[in-house]
This record gives sequence, structure tokens and C-alpha cells, in this order.
Amino acid sequence: MGVEKKEISENEDMEKEMDDVSMIFSGEELSEEFKEKAKAIFEAAVLSKVEEKHAELQEEFEQKLQEAQKEFTDGMVSKIDEYLDYVVSEWMEDNKLAIEKGLKAELVEDFMVGLKNLFAEHYVDIPEDKVDVVEEFAERIDAMEQELNTAVSENVSLRSEINNFKKDKIVHEVAEGLTDVQIAKLNSLSENVEFISEEDYKEKIVMIKKKYFESDSITEKKEEDDTQQLDEAYSPLMQHYVNSISRTLRK
Repeated sequence: MGVEKKEISENEDMEKEMDDVSMIFSGEELSEEFKEKAKAIFEAAVLSKVEEKHAELQEEFEQKLQEAQKEFTDGMVSKIDEYLDYVVSEWMEDNKLAIEKGLKAELVEDFMVGLKNLFAEHYVDIPEDKVDVVEEFAERIDAMEQELNTAVSENVSLRSEINNFKKDKIVHEVAEGLTDVQIAKLNSLSENVEFISEEDYKEKIVMIKKKYFESDSITEKKEEDDTQQLDEAYSPLMQHYVNSISRTLRK
């Protein structure tokens, strides 16, 4: 319906434009053939411009749609990866007891259902107060499943917080000896480094430090050595001026 209304509106606008063209030629001694050709040229120009604008809007819409889809997909993939990483490395061990209880409860439920069916097949009467046992076990299982899901969710968040703490601690240790500006840059560079283990993460941060900041330290050390050599070469009076100039240059 929206597209049809838009097409009708465009057609109406086109008719109005054509009427405006007719009014421009009114009163002029021009042949009908010339007027029709002028209208056709004007109509073609307008349609071409409309199609061009429509193509631009369509391209812009598709680009924004793709960006939104990519952003949503990347966010979901990141969350799923985090969850799966936790499940693979910690879930089975941390929830070993809960899993065992769940399996036992499931086995008991299957056993009770099978036993009830066996009694029914052999026309063995079961007291009414015993029939509710299966339902009671089922309710217990549901409650245990809810507790298990809650524990998993809490452990996922806790593991993420612990890893972030470990990362901050490692960056703080590696950043020792750097200036405040260099520390801020190192923190920024370390944000996108994947955390697999403490040892692996520390190796990566040390590599970043060497790559970006070690050359700066070497340059500063060379400047200090050069200054020291100059200090030794000059008289006390000249040394005073040299020291002043060196401090000014370092600022």
C-alpha cells in the first residue's frame, strides 16, 4: 500500500509539473509539436533525476541495514563465544554435583514411570497416595533445573569479571616504568587482546610494550648519554650553560 500511494503521489506531482510546463508555453507562438517535444524532454529529465535519487536512497538504506545486521551479529557472536568458552572449560567441573543430581533424578523418574506402567500392565493396583510420587519428583527436577541455570549464568558473569581483573593486573605490572601517556596508550592497545590464559596474555602485552615503547626508551637513554658526555667535556661555567640548554630542549 505504501509503495502504491508513493507511485500515485509521484504521478500526481508529475502531472502538476507538466501543467506548469504548459503554462510556461502558454501565450507563446509555438507549435504543438514543439511543446510536446519540450514536455517529453522535461519529463525524461525529471524521471531520470527521480530514479537517480531513488537509487541513492536504496543504496543508503541497504548499507545501513547491513551495518545494523553486522553490529547485531558481532554482538551475538561475542556473547555466544563467551558462553561456550565457559561451558567447555568450567561448566562440567563446577556443576558436577548438580549434573549428578539431575541425572539421578531423571533416572528415578524414568524408573517410577516404568514401574507404574508395569504394574498397570499386570493389573496391580497402586494406592492413590503413591501415584503423586512421580509428579513430586518431576517438580523437584524442574526446581533443580532452574537452580542449575541460575548458577551457570552467575558463574559466566563471575568468570568474565575475574578475567578482566587478571587482565588489568597484568597490564599494570607490564606498564611499570612507563609515563602516564604511555600507560594510557598501552591500556587502549590491550583492550582488543584476546585473553586465553594469564601467561599468554602477559606475553602479548609485553610484546606490545616492546614494539611501541622500547624505541622511545632507547632514544631517551641515548640523549642522556650524549648530555653526560658533553657535561664531562666542558668547564664548570660552560657546563652550567650546557645543562640549562639541555633542560630547555627536553621540555
